[in-house]
Amino acid sequence: MMGQGVRPLTSLGGEMKTGKSPRVLLVLLALAAAAPAQEEEDEFEGFHPPMTVIVDSLRIREEPTVEAKVVGTLHLGDTVLFSNTWGDWARIKAPDGTVGWSCVELGGETFMVEYSYISFSGSLTDAAGDPVAGALVELVGSGESYLTDENGWFESLKTPRGVWDLRVTVAGRTALLENGATIQVEYLEKTHTFTLDTEYRLTLVTEELGGIAKPNIYIYPIEEAVVTVRLAFPTGGGITVSDPPYGDGWTVAVTPEGLIDGEHTFLFYEARGGGRVQREAGWVVARGELEGFFRKNLAATGFYPHEIEDFCEFWVPRLDDKPFFALYPQYDEAYDGLVHLEVEPEPWTVIRLAYLIEGSEERFELMPAAIPAHEVGGFTVHEWGVILGPADMAAYIY
Repeated sequence: MMGQGVRPLTSLGGEMKTGKSPRVLLVLLALAAAAPAQEEEDEFEGFHPPMTVIVDSLRIREEPTVEAKVVGTLHLGDTVLFSNTWGDWARIKAPDGTVGWSCVELGGETFMVEYSYISFSGSLTDAAGDPVAGALVELVGSGESYLTDENGWFESLKTPRGVWDLRVTVAGRTALLENGATIQVEYLEKTHTFTLDTEYRLTLVTEELGGIAKPNIYIYPIEEAVVTVRLAFPTGGGITVSDPPYGDGWTVAVTPEGLIDGEHTFLFYEARGGGRVQREAGWVVARGELEGFFRKNLAATGFYPHEIEDFCEFWVPRLDDKPFFALYPQYDEAYDGLVHLEVEPEPWTVIRLAYLIEGSEERFELMPAAIPAHEVGGFTVHEWGVILGPADMAAYIY
């Protein structure tokens, strides 16, 4: 039923009489036709972390049932977005844009897991214990291979889950493994030692990486402006959650007071991934003293009172499972090595701080971290966040 004041389209001589030109009408009709596709795309812009396919192939179906029509296929290592679940099925969006339903698990077998990265590193030594440089370490079938450096060391921060044949080539000769050639890249903090031809020893460590939890980006141009913000992950990783939706980057209208698109006070995202973090300096703080510490530390770094309030309101109640917490600050360049921030137009002042937080049963000595000095003024961008390990990320509740 049409509401009052709405005039129906009237056919007249094969044309629609609307009071608008045919060209405008065609544009309006095209926009109307595109609306359902936009709604379909928007359903995946939510607060669900992506999932990774861990089997060789997995079908995408029109409906959540094995009898439904197949509309596509996923492959090992594919990362998919999902919007909701129905029993053992998830409504997903494939890397090629195909939308449909895929089975997450069935009969005790799992086909997809929450997206995560595996740190895979190791060292190769000879019989005398000296490092072996220039050796090729391969996970056959995964597409991953690594060369050892002068210290016999290699490292990857983005190794796929799975069970792979391990092959090591030294001086052009493939070294055989004494106890088989299979390694399962799936563990948390597992160390594996292999003897190769009784001549070489290979030590491997696999560790699931955590991520950056609830970073907030605050923007203060000197006058109202359109600002573009993009993030990159130098050592591997990716955004799992964002608000507003990140897409290919945020392009937003911001006031000098920091109001974004008329409704947000900060840009929010979370990411999985990892990289090298410093643990040499920081502070060990008792649980009951955390709020006071954060307020003083963030203020000394240069954050504004409402930004500090946002941090304390969210994080202090969640840090309650240990009597002490070690706080390792990752300032500016160190933070940028994990998540690179690019802002256009370029700001005059940028302050970034992510705390690597680890709980402890007792207080221990830690060299105090130096708080860097920042030039202040002009177009300003501030960002704070928290770095968590894989177990903490898995248990982390919004």
